[in-house]
This record gives sequence, structure tokens and C-alpha cells, in this order.
Amino acid sequence: MTDTPEDIRKKQFEIISSIPLKDRLNNLFEMTELSRRIIQNRIISKNPGISNIEMKVETFKIFYRFDFDDTTLDQIANSLKDYLDKNVNKTSL
Repeated sequence: MTDTPEDIRKKQFEIISSIPLKDRLNNLFEMTELSRRIIQNRIISKNPGISNIEMKVETFKIFYRFDFDDTTLDQIANSLKDYLDKNVNKTSL
């Protein structure tokens, strides 16, 4: 949905374009991290006892739910969980 008038969108683009690339990238990373924390807080509120591995898997599923069909998303999530289980166990020994 685009409900912003074209002249305002152009002005927004001008303002953003005037910011140095390094700062724009830094802002992008900060916004991404903020959204990840918001999502994880929501996951924790629904499942307070969730493990770190399950948190990573659920975060992945939320971030990529529109990029994959349900079957593919579940396959990737299960592979991610297996990978994390194996690596966490190796590094914890």
C-alpha cells in the first residue's frame, strides 16, 4: 500500500539520499536489530521457557514466513535446529 503523495516521497528520498552511505547502512542495521528484538520479546512473552536454539528457529520462521511456503520453511527451520543443536553441543563440551 502506498498512500504517501509523490512529492512527499521524493522529499523523503532526497533526505535519505543526503545521508552518507555509512550512516544509512548503520541505521539499517540498527533497525534490523530493533525489529529482531521486538519479535524475540513477543516470542518470549508467548513462551517464557523457550531455549536459545528454539528462539533462533522461531525468529527465522517469523522473518522468512513470506519468502517460503510452509513446507519449505519448516524444512529449513528443522535443518537450522539440527545444525544449532550439533554446534552448540560441540562448543559446550
